[in-house]
Amino acid sequence: MRRILEVDGEEIPVWLASTRQGHVLHMGEREIPCTLDEAAGRGAYVLEISDTRIPMRIAVDESATFIHFGGRAYEIGRTDPADALDRAGSGASQDQMLAPMPGVVVSVSVAPGDAVKEGAPMLVIESMKLETTVTAPRDGIVAELPFTTGDSFGGKDVLLRLEPQEETD
Repeated sequence: MRRILEVDGEEIPVWLASTRQGHVLHMGEREIPCTLDEAAGRGAYVLEISDTRIPMRIAVDESATFIHFGGRAYEIGRTDPADALDRAGSGASQDQMLAPMPGVVVSVSVAPGDAVKEGAPMLVIESMKLETTVTAPRDGIVAELPFTTGDSFGGKDVLLRLEPQEETD
């Protein structure tokens, strides 16, 4: 699920994608292969990054996730990217295709930078055993496509974002 996490006052765009080999944590431009396994005890997990295993406890409420490891507790606030755009008044949230519910990307037929016409198929997703083709709501340029074929996504995740197409004389 794509989110904006607030850690020590800094906003960091992050999302976790499932792959055939495990998971990849995306933090801005960084991609970090990892696993998160449940451990014995309520809220207990082990995060494995490279060869490092980090035991932790995690508690989640509506607005934040609380993580305790290494003798410290961290509160991580969460912001839905679409909500952040709405608050900013940019109007850009109208250019985003949001996932209606969790699912998997079945196929992708566009790439960032591609020009698309209204109604053009851009990707196919599957949610609850139902395939849906996501089409362009208007003419534009594909600005962001955070998922590839086989990736899983959460409800309200940004599946694709369009930018206006520049006028040519």
